[in-house]
Amino acid sequence: MMSSSLKEGVWSEHQTVKAHQIGPGYKMKPSTISEIFQEVAGNHSNAEKFGLREMMKNGHAWVLGSLKYEVKKWPKWTEDLHITTWVYDVQKLSSQRNFLIKDDKGNVIIQGSSIWFGIDLRRRRPIMITEFMDKVTQRDDLNTLEKPSKLKPPSSKDFESKRKVVYSELDPVNHVNNIKYFDWMLDSIPHSFKSKKLVEVEINYLSEVILDQEVDVITEQQQSENGYHLITGIYKEDKPACIIHTKWELI
Repeated sequence: MMSSSLKEGVWSEHQTVKAHQIGPGYKMKPSTISEIFQEVAGNHSNAEKFGLREMMKNGHAWVLGSLKYEVKKWPKWTEDLHITTWVYDVQKLSSQRNFLIKDDKGNVIIQGSSIWFGIDLRRRRPIMITEFMDKVTQRDDLNTLEKPSKLKPPSSKDFESKRKVVYSELDPVNHVNNIKYFDWMLDSIPHSFKSKKLVEVEINYLSEVILDQEVDVITEQQQSENGYHLITGIYKEDKPACIIHTKWELI
Protein backbone atom coordinates (compact mmCIF):
# COMPACT_ATOMS: atom_id res chain seq x y z
CA MET A 1 0.00 0.00 0.00
CA MET A 2 1.34 3.45 -0.91
CA SER A 3 0.36 6.95 0.16
CA SER A 4 1.99 10.22 -0.88
CA SER A 5 1.99 13.94 -0.14
CA LEU A 6 3.70 17.15 -1.24
CA LYS A 7 4.56 20.02 1.08
CA GLU A 8 6.85 22.97 0.36
CA GLY A 9 8.77 21.13 -2.36
CA VAL A 10 9.25 17.92 -0.35
CA TRP A 11 7.59 14.80 -1.73
CA SER A 12 6.78 12.04 0.77
CA GLU A 13 5.69 8.46 0.18
CA HIS A 14 4.85 5.57 2.44
CA GLN A 15 5.65 2.14 0.98
CA THR A 16 5.85 -1.43 2.21
CA VAL A 17 8.71 -3.70 1.10
CA LYS A 18 7.21 -6.18 -1.37
CA ALA A 19 8.14 -9.78 -2.12
CA HIS A 20 9.66 -8.97 -5.53
CA GLN A 21 11.97 -6.38 -3.90
CA ILE A 22 13.76 -8.80 -1.58
CA GLY A 23 16.60 -11.28 -1.95
CA PRO A 24 18.37 -13.76 0.34
CA GLY A 25 17.59 -13.38 4.03
CA TYR A 26 14.37 -11.52 3.16
CA LYS A 27 16.42 -8.32 2.88
CA MET A 28 15.83 -5.69 0.23
CA LYS A 29 17.89 -6.22 -2.92
CA PRO A 30 20.55 -3.51 -3.46
CA SER A 31 19.13 -2.51 -6.84
CA THR A 32 15.73 -1.91 -5.22
CA ILE A 33 17.08 1.22 -3.51
CA SER A 34 17.85 2.78 -6.90
CA GLU A 35 14.43 1.71 -8.18
CA ILE A 36 12.69 3.38 -5.24
CA PHE A 37 14.73 6.57 -5.56
CA GLN A 38 13.92 6.89 -9.24
CA GLU A 39 10.27 6.01 -8.80
CA VAL A 40 9.67 8.65 -6.12
CA ALA A 41 11.69 11.18 -8.14
CA GLY A 42 9.37 10.55 -11.08
CA ASN A 43 6.25 10.78 -8.93
CA HIS A 44 7.42 14.09 -7.48
CA SER A 45 8.43 15.67 -10.79
CA ASN A 46 5.20 14.56 -12.46
CA ALA A 47 3.14 16.00 -9.60
CA GLU A 48 4.83 19.39 -10.02
CA LYS A 49 4.67 19.33 -13.84
CA PHE A 50 8.38 19.11 -14.60
CA GLY A 51 8.50 15.35 -15.09
CA LEU A 52 8.92 12.92 -17.97
CA ARG A 53 5.45 13.65 -19.38
CA GLU A 54 6.35 17.31 -19.88
CA MET A 55 9.82 16.45 -21.22
CA MET A 56 8.48 13.96 -23.75
CA LYS A 57 6.22 16.60 -25.32
CA ASN A 58 9.39 18.21 -26.68
CA GLY A 59 11.24 14.98 -27.44
CA HIS A 60 13.28 15.23 -24.25
CA ALA A 61 13.81 12.99 -21.21
CA TRP A 62 15.42 12.99 -17.79
CA VAL A 63 18.45 10.75 -17.32
CA LEU A 64 20.25 9.84 -14.12
CA GLY A 65 23.88 10.97 -14.29
CA SER A 66 25.14 9.85 -10.90
CA LEU A 67 23.88 8.43 -7.64
CA LYS A 68 25.25 7.82 -4.17
CA TYR A 69 23.70 6.42 -1.02
CA GLU A 70 24.57 5.11 2.42
CA VAL A 71 22.77 2.30 4.21
CA LYS A 72 22.58 2.10 7.99
CA LYS A 73 20.09 -0.77 8.03
CA TRP A 74 18.74 -2.93 5.22
CA PRO A 75 14.94 -3.05 5.12
CA LYS A 76 13.24 -6.45 5.15
CA TRP A 77 10.10 -7.94 3.63
CA THR A 78 6.84 -6.28 4.74
CA GLU A 79 8.70 -3.46 6.53
CA ASP A 80 7.11 -0.01 6.28
CA LEU A 81 9.25 2.70 4.71
CA HIS A 82 8.80 6.46 4.80
CA ILE A 83 10.53 8.04 1.80
CA THR A 84 11.13 11.73 1.13
CA THR A 85 12.79 13.45 -1.82
CA TRP A 86 13.37 17.04 -2.89
CA VAL A 87 15.28 19.10 -5.44
CA TYR A 88 18.31 20.52 -3.67
CA ASP A 89 19.74 22.55 -6.54
CA VAL A 90 19.13 23.35 -10.22
CA GLN A 91 21.81 24.46 -12.68
CA LYS A 92 21.61 25.12 -16.43
CA LEU A 93 22.30 21.52 -17.40
CA SER A 94 21.80 19.49 -14.22
CA SER A 95 19.74 19.13 -11.09
CA GLN A 96 20.67 17.67 -7.71
CA ARG A 97 18.00 15.64 -5.94
CA ASN A 98 18.33 14.21 -2.43
CA PHE A 99 16.57 11.33 -0.66
CA LEU A 100 15.84 9.93 2.78
CA ILE A 101 14.31 6.61 3.81
CA LYS A 102 13.13 6.19 7.39
CA ASP A 103 11.77 3.14 9.18
CA ASP A 104 8.43 3.06 10.96
CA LYS A 105 10.05 4.44 14.12
CA GLY A 106 11.36 7.51 12.31
CA ASN A 107 15.00 6.38 12.17
CA VAL A 108 16.96 7.29 9.03
CA ILE A 109 18.12 4.00 7.51
CA ILE A 110 19.12 5.12 3.99
CA GLN A 111 20.15 8.52 2.65
CA GLY A 112 21.26 9.52 -0.80
CA SER A 113 21.93 12.17 -3.42
CA SER A 114 21.73 12.15 -7.21
CA ILE A 115 22.43 14.28 -10.27
CA TRP A 116 20.01 14.39 -13.21
CA PHE A 117 20.37 15.72 -16.75
CA GLY A 118 17.95 16.49 -19.53
CA ILE A 119 18.66 15.01 -22.96
CA ASP A 120 17.31 15.40 -26.48
CA LEU A 121 16.16 11.89 -27.39
CA ARG A 122 16.75 12.33 -31.12
CA ARG A 123 20.22 13.88 -30.94
CA ARG A 124 21.20 12.09 -27.71
CA ARG A 125 22.69 15.33 -26.40
CA PRO A 126 22.24 17.32 -23.16
CA ILE A 127 19.72 20.16 -23.12
CA MET A 128 19.22 23.25 -20.99
CA ILE A 129 16.73 22.60 -18.19
CA THR A 130 16.15 26.21 -17.20
CA GLU A 131 12.63 26.07 -18.69
CA PHE A 132 11.54 24.24 -15.54
CA MET A 133 13.16 26.61 -13.05
CA ASP A 134 9.90 28.39 -12.23
CA LYS A 135 8.18 25.06 -11.47
CA VAL A 136 10.79 23.72 -9.07
CA THR A 137 10.85 24.48 -5.37
CA GLN A 138 14.51 24.22 -4.42
CA ARG A 139 15.19 23.13 -0.86
CA ASP A 140 18.86 23.85 -0.34
CA ASP A 141 18.14 24.16 3.37
CA LEU A 142 17.70 20.38 3.46
CA ASN A 143 20.63 18.08 2.86
CA THR A 144 21.65 14.45 3.25
CA LEU A 145 24.90 13.54 1.52
CA GLU A 146 27.19 15.71 -0.55
CA LYS A 147 26.47 15.42 -4.25
CA PRO A 148 28.04 12.50 -6.12
CA SER A 149 31.61 13.04 -7.29
CA LYS A 150 33.57 12.09 -10.39
CA LEU A 151 34.80 8.54 -9.84
CA LYS A 152 38.06 6.92 -10.88
CA PRO A 153 37.95 3.64 -12.83
CA PRO A 154 39.65 0.47 -11.57
CA SER A 155 43.42 0.28 -11.95
CA SER A 156 43.65 -3.52 -11.69
CA LYS A 157 41.57 -6.60 -12.54
CA ASP A 158 40.78 -8.66 -9.47
CA PHE A 159 37.43 -9.83 -10.85
CA GLU A 160 36.24 -9.80 -14.46
CA SER A 161 33.21 -10.96 -16.43
CA LYS A 162 31.55 -10.27 -19.77
CA ARG A 163 27.94 -9.46 -20.62
CA LYS A 164 25.93 -9.09 -23.79
CA VAL A 165 22.90 -6.82 -23.61
CA VAL A 166 19.57 -8.63 -24.00
CA TYR A 167 16.11 -7.23 -24.68
CA SER A 168 14.85 -7.55 -21.08
CA GLU A 169 17.58 -5.14 -19.90
CA LEU A 170 16.34 -2.19 -22.00
CA ASP A 171 14.42 0.82 -20.74
CA PRO A 172 11.73 2.90 -22.54
CA VAL A 173 14.31 4.89 -24.54
CA ASN A 174 16.00 1.68 -25.78
CA HIS A 175 19.21 1.71 -23.83
CA VAL A 176 20.21 -0.42 -20.85
CA ASN A 177 18.22 0.43 -17.75
CA ASN A 178 20.67 2.03 -15.33
CA ILE A 179 19.67 -0.39 -12.56
CA LYS A 180 21.09 -3.25 -14.62
CA TYR A 181 24.65 -1.89 -14.36
CA PHE A 182 24.61 -2.44 -10.61
CA ASP A 183 23.11 -5.91 -11.04
CA TRP A 184 25.93 -6.73 -13.47
CA MET A 185 28.47 -5.60 -10.90
CA LEU A 186 26.90 -7.75 -8.17
CA ASP A 187 26.77 -10.77 -10.47
CA SER A 188 30.46 -10.39 -11.35
CA ILE A 189 31.96 -10.46 -7.83
CA PRO A 190 32.55 -13.58 -5.72
CA HIS A 191 29.62 -14.91 -3.72
CA SER A 192 31.65 -14.43 -0.53
CA PHE A 193 31.00 -10.67 -0.72
CA LYS A 194 27.27 -11.28 -0.39
CA SER A 195 27.87 -12.31 3.24
CA LYS A 196 29.34 -8.87 3.98
CA LYS A 197 27.31 -5.74 4.63
CA LEU A 198 27.02 -3.30 1.74
CA VAL A 199 27.05 0.16 3.35
CA GLU A 200 27.95 2.66 0.62
CA VAL A 201 27.31 2.89 -3.13
CA GLU A 202 28.32 5.56 -5.61
CA ILE A 203 27.71 5.32 -9.36
CA ASN A 204 28.63 7.46 -12.39
CA TYR A 205 26.66 6.77 -15.58
CA LEU A 206 28.89 7.85 -18.46
CA SER A 207 27.42 6.56 -21.72
CA GLU A 208 24.53 4.46 -22.93
CA VAL A 209 24.73 0.78 -23.83
CA ILE A 210 22.28 -0.70 -26.33
CA LEU A 211 20.91 -4.04 -27.45
CA ASP A 212 23.45 -6.75 -28.39
CA GLN A 213 26.48 -4.71 -27.32
CA GLU A 214 29.11 -6.55 -25.29
CA VAL A 215 30.61 -5.10 -22.13
CA ASP A 216 33.45 -6.06 -19.77
CA VAL A 217 32.78 -5.79 -16.04
CA ILE A 218 36.12 -5.24 -14.29
CA THR A 219 36.54 -4.83 -10.53
CA GLU A 220 39.47 -3.83 -8.37
CA GLN A 221 39.43 -4.96 -4.74
CA GLN A 222 40.91 -2.80 -1.98
CA GLN A 223 41.02 -3.96 1.61
CA SER A 224 40.09 -1.48 4.33
CA GLU A 225 40.15 -1.58 8.12
CA ASN A 226 36.59 -2.85 8.46
CA GLY A 227 36.12 -4.60 5.14
CA TYR A 228 36.59 -3.83 1.45
CA HIS A 229 36.23 -1.16 -1.20
CA LEU A 230 35.35 -2.40 -4.68
CA ILE A 231 35.97 -0.21 -7.73
CA THR A 232 34.10 -1.45 -10.78
CA GLY A 233 34.19 -0.29 -14.37
CA ILE A 234 31.72 -1.44 -17.00
CA TYR A 235 33.54 -1.06 -20.30
CA LYS A 236 32.07 -0.71 -23.77
CA GLU A 237 34.68 -0.80 -26.55
CA ASP A 238 37.46 -0.19 -23.99
CA LYS A 239 35.80 2.95 -22.60
CA PRO A 240 33.89 3.03 -19.30
CA ALA A 241 30.12 3.31 -19.70
CA CYS A 242 29.65 3.21 -15.94
CA ILE A 243 31.87 3.36 -12.84
CA ILE A 244 30.69 1.99 -9.50
CA HIS A 245 32.36 2.33 -6.09
CA THR A 246 31.03 0.20 -3.23
CA LYS A 247 32.02 -0.21 0.41
CA TRP A 248 31.46 -3.51 2.23
CA GLU A 249 31.85 -4.08 5.96
CA LEU A 250 32.56 -7.32 7.77
CA ILE A 251 29.66 -8.62 9.83
